[in-house]
Amino acid sequence: MQRNSSLPVIKAVIVGGGKGCRDLLLLLEEYQPRHAKLEILGVADINPEAPGLKLAAKKRLYITDDFVELIKHFPDLNLIIELTGKDEVLEKLWEIRPKRVNILDHQTAWVFWEIITLLREREACELRLQQMEMKQLYMDLISHFAHELRNPLMVIGGLSRILCQKDDLDPQDIKKYADAIAEEVKRLEKFMYYLSKIVEPLRPKFKPILLNKLVFNVVKKFKKQFPDINIKVILDDEISDILADPDLLEKALWELLKNAAEALEKSSKKIVLVETRLCYDTCAIVVKDSGPGMDEEQLRLATLPFYTQKPGHLGLGLYFVSKVASAHNGNFYLLKDKNGGTIAVIELPLRMVEKPPLL
Repeated sequence: MQRNSSLPVIKAVIVGGGKGCRDLLLLLEEYQPRHAKLEILGVADINPEAPGLKLAAKKRLYITDDFVELIKHFPDLNLIIELTGKDEVLEKLWEIRPKRVNILDHQTAWVFWEIITLLREREACELRLQQMEMKQLYMDLISHFAHELRNPLMVIGGLSRILCQKDDLDPQDIKKYADAIAEEVKRLEKFMYYLSKIVEPLRPKFKPILLNKLVFNVVKKFKKQFPDINIKVILDDEISDILADPDLLEKALWELLKNAAEALEKSSKKIVLVETRLCYDTCAIVVKDSGPGMDEEQLRLATLPFYTQKPGHLGLGLYFVSKVASAHNGNFYLLKDKNGGTIAVIELPLRMVEKPPLL
């Protein structure tokens, strides 16, 4: 993954090259910074066999057995991380540190370690849960594929056998059977086309965009196509440029608006609210309708491919929206409004780190 080069950099050294130092260096290898990048410049430890010191040497960081010399070696230092666990070392560091340099002591570091451990355990649990959910999704998809393929294949097989077994068929009957076979083949081709769209990875082309302008333009087109719907727009003026694929975002927002319009077909009160919101390091596109809403089971299943309660629909719209959000390192949420209706939220990061194409 690419790191965001616009983030502020904290230049640090580690005093104490034990296991804690090694764990920190390993953690930074997988850590994707969102607010600031921690750059370790060097490590000091009197034990040449200390695991953190040896790892630092492999990473070609500056190593020494003298922490005083380590601090003097880097005049542009911002932070000293003390991991020796010795109060006398900490006291000495407070004496010799330049005034502009802060110290993260071993006791504070252990607290952070506990937090990191808890976060990792939570991530592991979430990963196992996702794997279980994906396994169930695959089973549901296989069942759906079997159903979608079985019916047209049975029709094609039956009509083909009739054509093969009877020599005295009227030309009109032959045409009728051939047309029916062609119709079922067309149905299969359509299904296979949309199936290919599910497994095809999105390849977003990121560029700076004005999110509010994009939302305004999509809503403007929506109003022309659905003039009977009362659509309200609230745009947060504090949202600056973000890195995004405008084509994918436009399609995702259009899908949400179209979904809202379909939810309002039988409603006497046809209202859709579209908002953009800024929240610290993320922004969001929010679409809320005044329809009947979804129950908990529908909300849980709505973003799965082929899940639909609308006759004639394939159920790929909200799945596509969630796919677009993931391709932007963002999230997609469906919520039940306490006053009725459904709230759809596309959450996007303000600072973008590109990811490989997602399935």
